[in-house]
Amino acid sequence: MPTKGGASRGLSVFLRLGELACGAVVLGIIGRLLDLVDEAGSSPNARLIYTVVVASLTIIFSLFFILPLAYSFWAFPIDLFMFAAWLAAFCLLETLTGTDTCDSWWYDSYWGYYWGRWYRVGPVGINVNWSGCSAWRTALAFTFVAMFTYLMSFCLGLYWISAYGRVKDKGRRLWRNGVVDPLRSSPPDVVAAPQAAGTKTGPTNTTAPV
Repeated sequence: MPTKGGASRGLSVFLRLGELACGAVVLGIIGRLLDLVDEAGSSPNARLIYTVVVASLTIIFSLFFILPLAYSFWAFPIDLFMFAAWLAAFCLLETLTGTDTCDSWWYDSYWGYYWGRWYRVGPVGINVNWSGCSAWRTALAFTFVAMFTYLMSFCLGLYWISAYGRVKDKGRRLWRNGVVDPLRSSPPDVVAAPQAAGTKTGPTNTTAPV
């Protein structure tokens, strides 16, 4: 029997790989910054810690659901949860710099300051020379992409369930109604044997003749 929803399964694997890549990139970049912040003896930003947690969960979930099996489509509530988590992460990070991005005060006093290890040179307020600007923009971009991929996985899960998820239940109802189950390639295990032509039906008389 051909695989149900072959295109959906292929797209699911593609999206899971995208989620895995996004989680790894964001975790690597922000984890690197937090390591530098710890090296400087400063306090980590709570928004960055939250994003690291979301990225870590993304890696775990994407590895668990990467196989194109039915359970990965039934995980659409988790996809919706992760979409909301990444949406929150993107909003929290984007509002740190706003439209100024690498020209913002937070960038100069935190991200660029620690990324370029300017704490070895002087206190906050020195010119960081756009240190780590590309890394910050990359983290923002992959945070947005991760949010989008989880939204796509959620929609794909709903589509697959509506198109294929109820087929087995429908087949069982057909069996109960006496209709052949289209999901089975062979008849049920127990099938009544047909009566031979001319054979009488009814109870067998086992009483011995007198």
